Amino acid sequence: MLTTANPDLSIEDDLIEGSWGLLTLRERGHLVGFEFLETEESWKRPDAVIQYFEASDDGYYVGVVVPEDCYDDVTQRIYTMGELPVVVLTYEDLGVAPTQLV
Repeated sequence: MLTTANPDLSIEDDLIEGSWGLLTLRERGHLVGFEFLETEESWKRPDAVIQYFEASDDGYYVGVVVPEDCYDDVTQRIYTMGELPVVVLTYEDLGVAPTQLV
């Protein structure tokens, strides 16, 4: 979906620690941002919000995609760190379903 909206965008995907995913977004080869694909449990890891903050503080776009049931808790946790320019979306908002990782 992202590359359809912006054909100059390339996406690298990584599965981290078997429980969450990271999309690295580049436009014409230049790093522009990250999307964190979280599960019901992975967003609770102690360094999650710090990772969002560090990327955002460095001037990159940061998106966090979570299951709908977690949206309010994730948003509240992010805002305890202050007003970060972080976009929080749900899988349901995007019309996709998270997969179970084995």
